[in-house]
Amino acid sequence: MIEKKFLEAVKKYSLISEGDNILIAFSGGIDSTVLTYLLIKFKDYLKISDIYLAHLNHSLRKESDQDQKFCEEFASKYKLKIFTKKVDIKSAAKREGKSIEQKAREERYSFFHQIMKENNINKLATGHHLSDLVETMIMWFIQGNRKGIKGFKPKDNSIVRPLYLIDKNDIQKYAKEKNIEYRVDITNFETDFLRNKIRHHVIPEIKKINPSLEISLLILSYFLSLDDAYLDKKAEEISQKFPKDKVKLDDILSYDKALIYRFLQKWIYEKTGTYPSYRQIMDIMEMIEKRGGTKAIDLTANYTLIRRYSTLYLEKRKKKIEPYQYRIKVGEKIYIKEADLYIKSYIETEYTLDKLKDEKKKVCFQIDNMEDAVFIIRNRRRGDRFKPFGRKKEKKLKDVMIDLKIPSDMRENIPLVVFGNKILWIAGYKRSAYFPVTGEGKKLICFELEEV
Repeated sequence: MIEKKFLEAVKKYSLISEGDNILIAFSGGIDSTVLTYLLIKFKDYLKISDIYLAHLNHSLRKESDQDQKFCEEFASKYKLKIFTKKVDIKSAAKREGKSIEQKAREERYSFFHQIMKENNINKLATGHHLSDLVETMIMWFIQGNRKGIKGFKPKDNSIVRPLYLIDKNDIQKYAKEKNIEYRVDITNFETDFLRNKIRHHVIPEIKKINPSLEISLLILSYFLSLDDAYLDKKAEEISQKFPKDKVKLDDILSYDKALIYRFLQKWIYEKTGTYPSYRQIMDIMEMIEKRGGTKAIDLTANYTLIRRYSTLYLEKRKKKIEPYQYRIKVGEKIYIKEADLYIKSYIETEYTLDKLKDEKKKVCFQIDNMEDAVFIIRNRRRGDRFKPFGRKKEKKLKDVMIDLKIPSDMRENIPLVVFGNKILWIAGYKRSAYFPVTGEGKKLICFELEEV
């Protein structure tokens, strides 16, 4: 029965082609040893060119070295070439701030793909089987992960899973029938791990209700995969229309929500390297449906998603800006590290009024005999007021920044050019009404922004 299901999966999902070179992810456990046995047995029938083994020693258990030795002896017994590598996963995970499971998976697949590249191997076969699929789907369902609920596919690019239609019980019976030796990982029986709890406690109870649980979830996985493939393709088409760092809300809200949240997942992943949680996605969906002002959602330790009025931005998280202050004289150029830009000051005598009006990053003031004056460049303070150009009265600086649609998360960074108790310029945004230029041919004191 198991051999029939093995060949059925190979044919049904086009897992193996004539002339394939196959690398087996070989742990020495029952699943990978039975998989290897089957591939060896049907090597000629399937016209496989070569079979190789790869074993990564995670150094997580005191038996890890014994497991590696078993794998090497198994390879020798069946005359297969084996690649091995030893890694201190626990230390690496701690160093990189990752879970042991995540780091172990990264190391395994990096090792496998390196071997495949260096040895012209085109397929990687893993021992994932039908019972693994059921455990995976239930585990992700419990944790509320919609993307994971569909489980894994029988074929994922160069990765193939020939045991996809076979459950664990059949694998165990087959190993016993064929006297296939394998290593037993005792941690598989420790119910401190979620997957083991599901395997030993949850699934047996569910199967009392539905004895055909494996078949039911296999079918569900198939249809969920179809839906995801179609919708993900549509979301990908949408993502091609937008830049990597910002999205105008009006451009995406015309799409169905099923496509919007998939697009957002992909967009965020491509920028940050991390998929947002579903709780974060729900918060983002709620955020983009509301208009006005600025709102931010911290996605990771390094990235924040910010809605500034009608646009979404993905930005690296900024450190809290403390009060800063610099002194600048005419003729000097200083670097404002908090805003990551330069401001220079100089005397201007050749200009036209029309040209001054068109400048975005430059302002000039008509201040008599002020070549030796000292100006202050600082960020905003409580109680600051500003007199906009063309106005007779001062306004609260906060209100002016709101009128200018400066997002709240950016207001602390913006340099202000100050003389005495007067704010002359909200740098890069608006000049004040103080010291206006009354005509051409005057000596002006100018300030100009230069980006790094």
